[in-house]
Amino acid sequence: MTLFVVLLLVHVVADFYLQPYSWIMDKVQYKAKSLGLLKHIGVHTVLTGLALFFVTGSYENKLLIALAIIVLTHYAIDIWKTHMGFTTKFFVMDQLAHIIIIALVSAWLSGNSLKTFQDLIVNGFEIKYLLWLTAYALAFKPLSILIQLILRPYTEQIDTEKNHGLQTAGEHIGALERILVITFVLLGQYAGIGFLLAAKSVFRFGDMRREHDRKLTEYIMLGTLLSFTFALLIGLVAVAVSATDFALQNH
Repeated sequence: MTLFVVLLLVHVVADFYLQPYSWIMDKVQYKAKSLGLLKHIGVHTVLTGLALFFVTGSYENKLLIALAIIVLTHYAIDIWKTHMGFTTKFFVMDQLAHIIIIALVSAWLSGNSLKTFQDLIVNGFEIKYLLWLTAYALAFKPLSILIQLILRPYTEQIDTEKNHGLQTAGEHIGALERILVITFVLLGQYAGIGFLLAAKSVFRFGDMRREHDRKLTEYIMLGTLLSFTFALLIGLVAVAVSATDFALQNH
């Protein structure tokens, strides 16, 4: 685990702190022939090599192979990324690919077998973690659709031409706030829910003082309270079921 964390830290530093904007633009323009890409890979090679040496204390052939795998795959992934463009989707895919390779190489160097990963995955399927995963899954699309349906009679009363906002922004804001509420419940930090609700209310305080925005304000506050209520209930149910399952297992 130590080796993985160190290599991950090296990746983050080299990818985001030691890669000037000029190198990135050079990669975009020249792709595989980019001098900026070669410089970037050189930085990764030096830092990763030093990390492998200091963590393991040696430079065996196995470590050299590991270094080559990390560097060459990083080079190939970065070339692929330059052809895909700078979007959220491809950024996440790019970083996940790097992290997975680092994890696999770290596991190989640490002598972990496939059985180790199988045991880790099986242990992750405890009822508590499955409940948490289900709670977060419900917080996004299902609750967004439910709240939209509940608010539909009121949506027609809002002047959409005057009060239009960023497309899908409201949906994502609602999902994020529900994820935070569920997280606070799972952690037992209920004060955080109050702080989150108060913070959102502050943003709407100016609208509440203007009579012509009253409908919009009431609409937003109703949506917010529905969002918080559903998230709170889901979090509480997940905690209650987890506690019940734990009690039954230890009976």
